[in-house]
Amino acid sequence: MNKLNLYRNIFKNSDWKTTQNNVASNIADWLFHTASLTQKLQTVSQNISVEITQEDWQAVSLSNNFAKYSQEQTAWVREIVLKGDSSPWIFAQTVFPRATIENVAQEILQLGEKPIGLWLFPQNPIRQSLEWTFDSKTGLYARRSLLLLKDYPLEIYELFLAEFPFEPNSRKE
Repeated sequence: MNKLNLYRNIFKNSDWKTTQNNVASNIADWLFHTASLTQKLQTVSQNISVEITQEDWQAVSLSNNFAKYSQEQTAWVREIVLKGDSSPWIFAQTVFPRATIENVAQEILQLGEKPIGLWLFPQNPIRQSLEWTFDSKTGLYARRSLLLLKDYPLEIYELFLAEFPFEPNSRKE
């Protein structure tokens, strides 16, 4: 199984949690951050870049939280690797139902290599949920968020890769 499929399976097959119990503070600082993760990353990296791994319309099965807001089975799915100083730090997947794209997020189709958080968070989305998981097979942490943008849903999955600098001393000064 290639790495991207492994990462997607973590998103699909995890036991998602909402409580912050037993998470080290340096990890919790990132997992439970509610503003733009991209902006937070810019405080610890000289250069943030995006590598698009997949971006297209797909048939999707929605998470239970997401399904409350949208019954659509087709969504724009954008997958990227967010890099800090050229190291792969986060694998992210964003799911936009067709109605969200058509009504409030047409710009997403043209975003290119710009981090989605820099487009999304200035529009003040409302976070409906923030969940996290730890994958014991890979030792990686992930989080997922359901957000409403002008009452239209989108879901963001973020997997902190092995190279991610959770430790404060590994960050830029």
